[in-house]
Amino acid sequence: MNFKHGFVFLVCLIFSNFLQARKPKLVGKPAPNFTAQAVFPDGMIQSFNLSDYIGKTDIVLYFYPFDSTPTCSKQAESFKNGFNRLQENGIMVVGVSCDAPASHKRFIKKLNLPFPLVSDTRIKRDISSKYGTVGLFHSKRRTFLINKKGIIIKVFNDVSVDTQIDDILKGFF
Repeated sequence: MNFKHGFVFLVCLIFSNFLQARKPKLVGKPAPNFTAQAVFPDGMIQSFNLSDYIGKTDIVLYFYPFDSTPTCSKQAESFKNGFNRLQENGIMVVGVSCDAPASHKRFIKKLNLPFPLVSDTRIKRDISSKYGTVGLFHSKRRTFLINKKGIIIKVFNDVSVDTQIDDILKGFF
């Protein structure tokens, strides 16, 4: 291996370790709390505080890149279609992306979504940082299962949009 290849390998190794260090190990730990603007199914834009729901329900907190893109729309539709199954099992759904509340409002209306979408501002991305889902210009697609005690019991790093409802139900039960 010549110097140039060795240097590139070393830089890649350091960068890889840096990215891993930024991805917090959250399973078995309390879900990081946050407060942010959210759009609710009725179109109202209000403050959403995760701690308001701890102790009352199990929570699916799912991060996705952008409103109205094909895969993100498909994922939201999947949650909408499986919403009653989740609700019957005492599970609430909350979506999070870096989109502004106005974009979330259009997305909820377009797809008739029955769950809130939280806005993690693009500049700070505090929520995505706490959950280790920061992408280059968006949130990475990742799903967290939070039990009633507020403990993260499962993280789906590789989300299968087609099987996510069944995967979530298996993860909780």
